[in-house]
Amino acid sequence: MIRVFFQKHPLTGFILRRVLTMIPILLITVFFFFFFMSLAPGDFYSAYYENPEIDTTVIDHYRAEFGLDKPFYIQFLQWLKKVILDHDLGMSFSYRQPITSLIVSRLGNTLALNFFSLVFSYLFAYPIAFYFAYKPSRKLEQAVNFSTLILYSVPSFFLALMGLLIAAKTGLFPLSGATSANYDTLGFFSRIADRLHHILLPVLVGFIGGIAGSIRSMKVLLGEEFHKPYVTAVKARGLGGISVIRHAFRNALIPFITDMSGILAGLISGSLFTEIIFGYPGIGRLMYEATLRQDYYLVLTNMIMSDILVLGGILISDLLLAAADPRVRIK
Repeated sequence: MIRVFFQKHPLTGFILRRVLTMIPILLITVFFFFFFMSLAPGDFYSAYYENPEIDTTVIDHYRAEFGLDKPFYIQFLQWLKKVILDHDLGMSFSYRQPITSLIVSRLGNTLALNFFSLVFSYLFAYPIAFYFAYKPSRKLEQAVNFSTLILYSVPSFFLALMGLLIAAKTGLFPLSGATSANYDTLGFFSRIADRLHHILLPVLVGFIGGIAGSIRSMKVLLGEEFHKPYVTAVKARGLGGISVIRHAFRNALIPFITDMSGILAGLISGSLFTEIIFGYPGIGRLMYEATLRQDYYLVLTNMIMSDILVLGGILISDLLLAAADPRVRIK
């Protein structure tokens, strides 16, 4: 019956098979995380043993509470049992809060920051890349190539530091945070304006850092497409520039679609330096602090989210690739 269902619904069957294969991949990844975690010297509570004012029995109690005194495979099984039966990702060592509430409170900030940075980068990069690939202008193109090369070479943390310096000098942008101190007292539209005011400069930093690479990669891809035989055939049939651009755009999208997994994973981890430097309360900053503090379960949750986004991105890219390229079929 299952085979008949997959034959009648190949797309649904393909998605189900991919989702089912994600489960063992995630379990293996988590298992090795616990294994390598056990190889690291010490844990979150180890440093407290050096403080003579803290009773060691209290430290032992907390280590036992989180299972840090047990072998790594026991910790893995206990964590897996808690996730499956209780739907609980565990407690953060350093924040003493449920990890789910910590993630939820910051996830929206990071997604908004990286999403808008990514969208604006592509909205500006694609038209520029199309223009220079379809109608090359040597002098103007050299200026754009030089500018994008400089921007592409500048580290993201340097761009964030420059943005912070501009905010400090001009006073036009907040120096930290995602909202103002009086955010709870504001009205609905005032809250939206306040969030936009805080996110504007971090988004601008992400936009500047992303647009250079997008322009350079898309210009190369489109330049190759416009010199392929099928474009010559389209022009020979007397079709206009829009038809040529439409054909080239569809083929140039294929490399972009195959990179979908990295793009989705970047929605979580793509703004680490920006969040740290701007004091922006997002996932990247939270996980950076968790890593320094050896807050293992919090780091583990971030790793799982990244893995899910990568695997989900691969699935989405396969589906979009089948839609964009008639030669690809989902079976």
